[in-house]
Amino acid sequence: MAFNGAYSRQRQQETKPRDLQTDHECLDRKRCELALLNSCLSTPLLLLRPKSCAAALELKFYLAARLKADQLLARWSVTETARPPSKREYAGPFAFSFGYQRADLEVCGPPIYPSLQRHSPGCHESTIYTSSGMSAIAALLTASLQCKETIDVVAAADCYGETCELFRSFGPRIRVAPPVDACAPALDPATVRILWLDSSTHSYCDQALETEKSVDLVVLDTTCFWRSSSKIKRTVHRALRASVPIALVRSHAKLDNLGIEYGRLGSVVLVAPPSGVISTAKWTSELPSKVRDAVRLLGVAPVLAHFPPFERGSDYQACSALRTAAIVRSTRRLARGLISRWPATKLKTFQHGLYVTIFTGDATIDEARMAADELATALAAHNLPARHAGSFGFDFVAIDGYSNPVDGCALRICGGDIPPDLSEEIGYRIPDLLRSSRHLADPA
Repeated sequence: MAFNGAYSRQRQQETKPRDLQTDHECLDRKRCELALLNSCLSTPLLLLRPKSCAAALELKFYLAARLKADQLLARWSVTETARPPSKREYAGPFAFSFGYQRADLEVCGPPIYPSLQRHSPGCHESTIYTSSGMSAIAALLTASLQCKETIDVVAAADCYGETCELFRSFGPRIRVAPPVDACAPALDPATVRILWLDSSTHSYCDQALETEKSVDLVVLDTTCFWRSSSKIKRTVHRALRASVPIALVRSHAKLDNLGIEYGRLGSVVLVAPPSGVISTAKWTSELPSKVRDAVRLLGVAPVLAHFPPFERGSDYQACSALRTAAIVRSTRRLARGLISRWPATKLKTFQHGLYVTIFTGDATIDEARMAADELATALAAHNLPARHAGSFGFDFVAIDGYSNPVDGCALRICGGDIPPDLSEEIGYRIPDLLRSSRHLADPA
């Protein structure tokens, strides 16, 4: 897994003096992450200290492969149908008990959102893991429709594309409307009103909690926020202050795996106000059991090997929080380079600070993806850390085609945990490379 000399301080294409301090800060973070991963191996390796971020990245993916092999070798006799020899299985800080095909899987592990317990005393909290973020949303919606005949979802127009697609897949039983068109309470008692807040939207608006009336449940997709984000805490506090239950759904493959995509994992965390406080949403007391049933019947229980053994203690929390902050800073620098040489009307930044999008005119999604591959290849040829990848949260800049319900097709440029000056240079080079793209008819 090489970048042809990426991160080298001797790059021939370097256009300005390197900020050595930012290089050292990035490399120090990588070394801390490597030490954490190495400590989880059954037989830790005698690691040499990598001298570049590129070398550290290769070593991280190697350690991830060793960790996965450890997990598989430790339970080689356990299959989808064969039960473990003991009553419990373990992966790092996680303990599991389960029977046939993990349909009754119970997970005991560290809290997903540690700060919630301090900010919601007396509240009822249930955590259910799934095989992905989308399966967490599907299980929650399926469970809600077991309790109510129809659902009115109040959601931003630029809610995550696959979430909108999932809404539509339920047909007339789920009706979606933007907040400005959904002020009146539902008249049908068989209908439940859900306020859907998505961290991936252009403008995160938890103030909708102050204006929406007769909300029965708040759902917050936290995927684009680090787990201790003040935005998550503030939203939970506002919902509980309004005596409304809240469900936090998350894909753990992005920001929670130290940039190595250790495994597909999702979760639903249901937080309800103390007993006796809920007035209009008593049906939500049934949700935890209904969600567990949905996970069982849909077959979306998580795979045990996908629970990261390194997710334990303050070292993990510190590493993940620091790298998330570094990605936001690098994305800001990347956007700065783009803004200086690209039409502002074709560039979109986001409140979460993890990526930017570039509109591609009339290009199809396939053309946008081919342009993304071409762009990533050209950047790598300049010894810059970029790849064609359809996610974010890596130690390189990830580029892919992107489809949004509001803006249509675009290129998504995701910042990485790399030295900020490299991010700015990538942003500076992208316009020239796009203008010569073979796949975009009118890139600018």
